[in-house]
Amino acid sequence: MKSTFSNPRSLGILCLAAVLFGCDDDKIIEVPVEVEIPVEVPVIVNPEHALLTDPFLQVPTNDSVNVVWFTNFESSENTLTYGDTSTNAVTTTQLSRMMEDASSQQFGKSYDTVSYRTVYRHEAKAEGLTQGERVNYSVSSIDTDGFEFSSSTFTLAPAPAKGAAMKILLTSDLQSKKNVVANYQKVVETVGTPDAVLFAGDFVNVPDRASEWFDQAKSNAPGFFPALQGHYQEYFPGFPYNGGEILQHSPLFGTIGNHEVMGRYNPTEDDYSLNGSFNDPQTRWYAEAAYEQVKADVNPSNDADIKAQWIIDQSHNQISFLDIFSFPDDGPGGEEYYATTFGDVFIISMNVSRIWRSWSVSGANKSKFVESLSTLEDPSKWGFGEFLFERFDKDSDQYAWLESVMETDAFKNSKYKVVMAHQGVFGLGDNTVPVLSQPVMQLVETDSQDVETITEFTFPLTADVWTNTVQPMLTNVSEVRYQYPLNQDVWLNDIEPLLLANDVNLVHIGHSHLWNRAQVENLHYLESSNVGNSYGAYYVDTSGTYTKDVRSSYADFWADVNSENPRWLIEDYPPNGDPQDRVLSFPNIFSPMSAENENYPNLPFVTSNTLSVFSILDTGTGTVQSYVFDPTNLNSTVELFDEFSLE
Repeated sequence: MKSTFSNPRSLGILCLAAVLFGCDDDKIIEVPVEVEIPVEVPVIVNPEHALLTDPFLQVPTNDSVNVVWFTNFESSENTLTYGDTSTNAVTTTQLSRMMEDASSQQFGKSYDTVSYRTVYRHEAKAEGLTQGERVNYSVSSIDTDGFEFSSSTFTLAPAPAKGAAMKILLTSDLQSKKNVVANYQKVVETVGTPDAVLFAGDFVNVPDRASEWFDQAKSNAPGFFPALQGHYQEYFPGFPYNGGEILQHSPLFGTIGNHEVMGRYNPTEDDYSLNGSFNDPQTRWYAEAAYEQVKADVNPSNDADIKAQWIIDQSHNQISFLDIFSFPDDGPGGEEYYATTFGDVFIISMNVSRIWRSWSVSGANKSKFVESLSTLEDPSKWGFGEFLFERFDKDSDQYAWLESVMETDAFKNSKYKVVMAHQGVFGLGDNTVPVLSQPVMQLVETDSQDVETITEFTFPLTADVWTNTVQPMLTNVSEVRYQYPLNQDVWLNDIEPLLLANDVNLVHIGHSHLWNRAQVENLHYLESSNVGNSYGAYYVDTSGTYTKDVRSSYADFWADVNSENPRWLIEDYPPNGDPQDRVLSFPNIFSPMSAENENYPNLPFVTSNTLSVFSILDTGTGTVQSYVFDPTNLNSTVELFDEFSLE
């Protein structure tokens, strides 16, 4: 990135008296003449101004692609130059919720309280492109002082034609994890610059924290753009890896994960923090019910926009994520879920995610399974278990949209059909249990003989049911529990049959930070998010060489499940394996786990805080290839350990 000064240099003006002699011998005429003499003026560029990212690519079509970049200053002019063409038709918006706080880490900066950062987003369209041809491009922005900030030159192309061989990176869970810069650097070194990136959620940890996107200076915790644009060493000098120069050349298609979602937004509160807000989402239906009780105070004019914003601010949102990226928005969910074609691949991005809570059932804090015993009469402090952020069951708008997408010619005629969904649809990870069922809330009332009466309500609730049925019960409640019945798994019951009936080839997921895959009929599941900081694979090897048989480290939950009078039935919460008994596929070249530990047999997963894995969809061969290496060894060889066919 560079800056140049575009104003003409200043000129000083000096008036001199020039003596002119006329025809009359006794008259001298003095005439003042202005003479311009150069005066050196120092060029002072505002040191705080910068391009926050290199440009990156979004929303490719058959003859165009959008180019996006960010600045930390207001610009007077922005330009995209590509091939022999330049355009100033640039849409600029200021991101509304980019903040830092005491937990942020930047070079030379600290924050005592929540502070907003100035971030401007610029987007232009490169049009009139030819499929199969790459052209050079660059961007520039001029600040209000007249200084120009320009990017380096990169390449862009429109969406590829049918039949064009592509290599697409399948990744997820960058999330400031320690091995991601090595991972993306090795992608480029091993297979070259991919043609696209399919990112299955969890881009950063806290999506309203600007530094996690742009310039975090934290050991082994890179920002999103530095890792995927090859600039990490600028923010952490001396680190052995720099990331990969990928997004400057490769369009990104993303999906919403739980780390794209912020919780309640109350920045004027004294104890407000970004981590606190992230961990404090509430259900949308509860916010709607709460609004009805306060609307006279918060919205006396009954303004529909004020109502909608209040409900969003008091529940959960993905405002920053959707402000940063551009995705197709022609469906009922806007950019929250979408479908598009990229060469031979039809891409469906679903919104399948929920809040993460701890496993503890002690009642000391809100968790997956209980509310804190100290807040039973104050639902404004509840967590509502691990509720789903968006419905995707067969009675939902998202399901109806998914059905309609699969009826299109573009879907039916695509060679490869890929669905992205972030969370919990299959696998060995800790977070595949509980399954993706709507929480069943149990209000427990206990009489003087310790006899329990349990009243159940399945989410989501209506404002009427909450206000007139649930709320009056809270004064007598001794416990609030949440159940997740295994047989009510929304993905298994509603989504998987639809995907099987419509010949979907691949479901690409993330969330558990490991590699594992399975096959159900002709449908493949793949999680390839093991790029460091794995959360474990819960699997019992029949030889007894490898055993990790309890998903959670919270002994109180498993003690309850295995007690004489359990509050939760172990049948609903399998301690290991895929919860729906899908058969895991073994790596078909070699097992990285056995290579790491000679005592391990061939295992159907990679879970490691040392080994790093990435996967490539190769449309030329119709295969998905997975690679492994050891980032702690700078001479580690990247090895292909698994390859399976989608055809």
